[in-house]
Amino acid sequence: MAVNNFKELEDKIISERGSGDEETKKKVNANIGFFGFISTLLELYLPKVGEVLKSMAGENEVPKKNNNQSEKE
Repeated sequence: MAVNNFKELEDKIISERGSGDEETKKKVNANIGFFGFISTLLELYLPKVGEVLKSMAGENEVPKKNNNQSEKE
């Protein structure tokens, strides 16, 4: 039977590296939690950004009544 060096190399790499299943699961769960947190922040605050920018620009200001006009009428 012929020696398959690539198969031996593959077996060696797998034995050195290990399975890494638990570490991978932890990393994936951490990423899911992080992106869930970011999506919650965006969902809560992104709709209000437009209103804040409008108020800073002065669009939502209440027009001031002119006292002279109300006295004449």
